[in-house]
Amino acid sequence: MMLIFGLMLLLQTAACLDQFCRFDQSDPCYTALGHKLNLLMVLDASEYDLRIHKRINNIIDDPVCRVKNGRMRECDLYNNRSEVTVINGTLIINPVIRADSGNYRLTLLNSDGTETSRDLQVIVEAPIGSVEVSIICSSSGVMRVFCSSEGDQLLYSWTLNGDPLMDGNSSIDLDEGTDGNIICSVKNHVSHAQKTIRLQPCPAGLDQFCRFDQSDPCYAALGHKLNLLMVLDASEYDLKIIKRINNTQHDPVCRVKNGRMRMSECDLYNNRSEVTVINALLIINRVIRSDSGNYRLRLDHSDGSETSRDLQVIVEAPIGSVEVSIICSSSGVMRVFCSSEGDQLLYSWTLNGDPPMDGNSSIDLDEGTDGNIICSVKNHVSHAQKTIRLQPCPAGEKQEDQKVRMRRFRERHEHTAEDS
Repeated sequence: MMLIFGLMLLLQTAACLDQFCRFDQSDPCYTALGHKLNLLMVLDASEYDLRIHKRINNIIDDPVCRVKNGRMRECDLYNNRSEVTVINGTLIINPVIRADSGNYRLTLLNSDGTETSRDLQVIVEAPIGSVEVSIICSSSGVMRVFCSSEGDQLLYSWTLNGDPLMDGNSSIDLDEGTDGNIICSVKNHVSHAQKTIRLQPCPAGLDQFCRFDQSDPCYAALGHKLNLLMVLDASEYDLKIIKRINNTQHDPVCRVKNGRMRMSECDLYNNRSEVTVINALLIINRVIRSDSGNYRLRLDHSDGSETSRDLQVIVEAPIGSVEVSIICSSSGVMRVFCSSEGDQLLYSWTLNGDPPMDGNSSIDLDEGTDGNIICSVKNHVSHAQKTIRLQPCPAGEKQEDQKVRMRRFRERHEHTAEDS
């Protein structure tokens, strides 16, 4: 027995992903795709004639490998696979392939003619690849941290500043003011890996976060980042993003498999290095006008079924600087004008702290009005405002001067609108 444990330790030390299993174990044998499996059949194969039987249909035609005097003979189970050998009582597969998964029966033919058997389930898993972690700050005050890796049957866990967080999800939501070190650990039955990143409180910015399962449109800020969540775990599906232009097979498409864009099948974002996919998250680091449109996400399930989700993306130029000017008319009215750059502008006014009045880029006040007036401008992706101090209109200002000032303001306003 000490010899067996010594062999196991030696094998694990030599290559951390090489696996050691025994035919007399009750739990499944998990083995790493592309690595070595050492499968102990018996301590001394010279005492028995052995038969390894892969149970597919449980009939006499299932593949079999016979072992006699510690050597393979009559072996259609591992036919033409030079990487499979037997050394005394240990079956060695180097490297393991997907087809090695299955239910096996080892039959021992004793010298007295009696027969015993042992069953074992072998499960092949792809080991963990490199771990990637990304952070999204949403407009709702939530910092969402995403973790992704390649491999089979991934299990996630999180640690923040040394404290364990909830397990089991590839993303976690934190308060936007959170800082410190966060660790994403990923494991399966054959391997594990982790990555540590430094969190910083979310900066104020124009990055947008949308989901393909939302019912309202996704508004994205021109020139800024859009984070678009497709599904919670992309490893469960083959995904296809379609921009619906003519609703034909020629509409641009991008395929996502195992949480990665397949660049050879992505004419939707062809030659755009600023577009990436991390696990189930589509990231456009610099949104352009042509990103507006109607999209459909198709999810191909492992059972062959298909579902879809639709989303409208609307790109808006964010608010620029806000300008406010005042014109006093001969009719006793003070007219205050507000202007800014950006798309789909909505204006509101606040005078001396009173509730705002919405909807117009100008407001008429009595010429004796004084105090502080605020012009607020917003659209779906940004907002800005400017406060000025009002003074009562001076008496005796010439009407011609008023017309000149109004004309100059309108010319400047029209020029700004054309530029935006």
